[in-house]
Amino acid sequence: MFEQLLAVRTILRMAWLYRWVGLASTIVVCALGWGTVLLLPDQFRVTAKIYLDSGSMLRPLLQGIAFNSSSLADTSLLLSRTLLTRPNLESVARRTDLDLATKTPEDFDRLISGLAKDITIQGTREDNIYEIKYSNAVPKAAKAVVDELLNTFMESALGDTRRETAGAQKFLDEQIASYEQRLLEAEDRLKQFKQRNVGVMPGSQGDYFSRLEAAQNQLREAQLELREAVNSRDELKAQMQDQAESIVDESAAGGMATDGPLSLFDTKIQGLQERIDDLLLNFTDKHPDVVGLRKMIAEVETKRTAQQAAITRSAAEAVETGELGPRLGSSANPFWQQLEVATLQADAQVAALQTRVGEYETRLKELAQKVDTVPQVEAELARLNRDYAVNKTQYDELLQRREQARLSQEADQSEDDVKIKILEPPRVPLIATGPPRLLLASGVLVIGLGFGGALCLALSQLRPCIIDVPDLVDLTGLTVLGVISLSASPLYRQARRVELYAFSGGLAGLLLVYAGQITLLLLDVNLHQKLQSAIGRLL
Repeated sequence: MFEQLLAVRTILRMAWLYRWVGLASTIVVCALGWGTVLLLPDQFRVTAKIYLDSGSMLRPLLQGIAFNSSSLADTSLLLSRTLLTRPNLESVARRTDLDLATKTPEDFDRLISGLAKDITIQGTREDNIYEIKYSNAVPKAAKAVVDELLNTFMESALGDTRRETAGAQKFLDEQIASYEQRLLEAEDRLKQFKQRNVGVMPGSQGDYFSRLEAAQNQLREAQLELREAVNSRDELKAQMQDQAESIVDESAAGGMATDGPLSLFDTKIQGLQERIDDLLLNFTDKHPDVVGLRKMIAEVETKRTAQQAAITRSAAEAVETGELGPRLGSSANPFWQQLEVATLQADAQVAALQTRVGEYETRLKELAQKVDTVPQVEAELARLNRDYAVNKTQYDELLQRREQARLSQEADQSEDDVKIKILEPPRVPLIATGPPRLLLASGVLVIGLGFGGALCLALSQLRPCIIDVPDLVDLTGLTVLGVISLSASPLYRQARRVELYAFSGGLAGLLLVYAGQITLLLLDVNLHQKLQSAIGRLL
C-alpha cells in the first residue's frame, strides 16, 4: 500500500511539472464551451392541456351490444401513434411554414425527425388530462406547431373513429355479400348431391354402419317374434288335436247319439223294447209278436252299428285334415270354437311376422350390397354439410358484427358521447425554457478541468522526469550512495511563490468566471441575447 502511495505521489509530482499546459488547455476548453453554450439559441416551450370527458350514458347502455370505439379506450396510444406519424408531422411542418427553412430533402427529413423528438405527450388515464409540449427557438412557431397538433387530434378523435366505423361497415357489407354467395353455392351443391343420391342418403338413424346395425337388430327381433308366434300357433293346434280326439272318442262311445243321426236308431230301439216289455206281460218269448219285435230290434241295431262306424271314420278323417269343426258342426262345442278362432289369429300373426322378417332381410341385403357406396356418399355429405356450416357460421357472425358496428356508429355520432375540452390553450411564451445553460456550464467546467488534468498526466508519461531517489535507482540500476539537497536562494523561492500565485490566480479566475455565469443565469439575465448583440456590433 505504501509503495502504491509513493507511485501515485510520483505521478502527481511529474504531472505538476506540466501544470501551466494543463491550466492553459482548461481555460481554452472552458472558454470555447461556455461560448458555445451561450451561443445556443433559446428554446421556447409551448404547452397545451386537454381534457377528455366520457360522461355519456350511451356507452354503459350499449355495453355488450355495440363496439366501444371511443378514443378514451387508449387515448395515449391514439395521441402518440396518430399525432407523431410522419404524414401528420409533414402536414404540421407545411402548415406552420417550418418547411420554408429547408432547402434539400435531407434538411426536411432532419426537420421531421426533430419534430418527432421534440414533441412530448404526457397524461394519465385516471383523470383523462393530457399535455402536448413542444420547444422551438421561435415562440410563434412553437405555438403554431402546438395549435396544429391540437387541430389534428380533434379531427382524429372526432372524425377518424367515424370514418373507421364507416370503413368497417363497408368491409363487413362486402364480406357478407361474399359469404352469402358462398352459402348459395354450398346450398346448391348440397341440393344437387342429395338429388343424385336419393336412395343412399343417411336418415335420422345415423350413418351407414348405424343403420346396418339397426337393421340387424330389427331382423333378430322379428325372427324372435316369429318363432314365438309359431310356437304359440303350434300349441293351439296341439290343443285342437287333443280336442278332436276327445270328440272322436265321445262319438265312438255314443256320446253323440242324442244329437246326431244315431239318436233316431236309439229312439226306435227303445220304442221296440218297450213294446216287447208290454207283450211279455201277457205272452212268452215264443210269442210271434215278441220274436218279430226282437228281429226288428236286431235289424235296427245292425243299422245303428253301421251308422256309428261311418261317423267314426268321418271324425278320424276330420282330425287328420283339420276339418273336424265343419264336419261335426261349429255349434257342437264352444271350446272348439274358441280354439279355432285363436288358431286363425295365430296363423295371421305368423304370416304378418313372416312378411316382416322377409322385409328386414331384404333391407339388410340391400345395405350389405351398398357397403362400398353408402360410406363414401356419407363422407361426401358430411364434407358438404361441414362447408355449409362453416360458411353459415361466418355469415351469421358477420351479420351480428355489422349490426354492432351500426350501433357503434350511431353512438359515435351522438353529441354526448365524448367531449374534448382544452383546459390550457397554447400561448406564445415570453421567457425561454431552454437550453439548460446552468447544467451545460457546469458540465463544460468539469470537462475542462478533466481535460487539463488528463493532458498533464499524458505529458508526464510521454516525457518522464526523475523526481526521487527510487526513480534514479530504477532508471540506472546503480546504488545511490548519497543525496545532495537543493539549496534554494531567496530569489528562487520568491520566483516559485510568484509562479504558484499566478497559477492559483488563473485557476481562481476560471472559477470566478463560472460563478459569474451561474449568478447571472440565476438572476434571469439573458446572456445569450447580450452576447449576440455584442457579436453583432463587432461584426
